[in-house]
Amino acid sequence: MTEAEQKEKELEKAKKYLRIDGDAEDDLILHFIAAAKEYITNATGLKFPNNLARAELAVMSFVTHWYENRQISGTTSNLDGVLTTMVNQLKYLVVDGEKDAE
Repeated sequence: MTEAEQKEKELEKAKKYLRIDGDAEDDLILHFIAAAKEYITNATGLKFPNNLARAELAVMSFVTHWYENRQISGTTSNLDGVLTTMVNQLKYLVVDGEKDAE
């Protein structure tokens, strides 16, 4: 699968997860996906693409969080704790063989 095909697949999955029709915010959603992967990679060492369902869920959770909370400053949501827990679980519980891209 080419990189463009992979991005399109991820975009469609994210839009389905977010329940978004149309393509007006595709660039923004793609940016959130890239940022989420970068954040998770920096925090855990996990590489993308991979076959970990929990890594994909973490990406979707970050995308949703950032999509729904676009203000610069605001209150902390309950999701912040969930995201922290997800990243920590990926960081400390990933089997060495699963950390490498497949």
